[in-house]
Amino acid sequence: MVRLILVRHGETNWNKQKRVQGALDIPLNREGGEEARRISSELSKFKIDVVYSSPVSCSCSTAHEIATTRSLKVIKIDELNEVNHGIWQGLLLKDIKKRYKKQYNTWKAYPTSVRPPKGESIRVAYDRAVSAMHKIVDKHKDESICIVSGGIILSIIKCYLRNIDPEGVWKFIPGEPWEVFEL
Repeated sequence: MVRLILVRHGETNWNKQKRVQGALDIPLNREGGEEARRISSELSKFKIDVVYSSPVSCSCSTAHEIATTRSLKVIKIDELNEVNHGIWQGLLLKDIKKRYKKQYNTWKAYPTSVRPPKGESIRVAYDRAVSAMHKIVDKHKDESICIVSGGIILSIIKCYLRNIDPEGVWKFIPGEPWEVFEL
């Protein structure tokens, strides 16, 4: 049996400002660092054999907090990077809702049918994230695996694990910072 622990990275200033981060490399803020330490402490009740992370610093920093207490190294893989939001990256969410109203509303209602301008579709992100998850799980049979990434990628993986079409991606955006799955 494989235990898969999905962890959302700690807070960044852009998260706090409601600025779309997407695939950009934004570091944790002070609260995010504290959140990463708290998550690591909460996960101390679980045996973790390996820690994987998106390569961006907010995910890596969170993963590092989890890995360090177990004397593990963080394995960074690009396929776990958050969805690329194209020209929406760096913009405030409220500005996107105004400037790109129709496209944003369609993206929220039917996420696999549209993508942010010059960005990545949920379907493409789904294919890469699920493929990465399979490679990780296949490599670590009967182990406890921690994956740290952004909220949408984790939601995509949750859709797959629950056998739900990626059209339901918004239902699983992490409310809690981590969730465990037994495979």
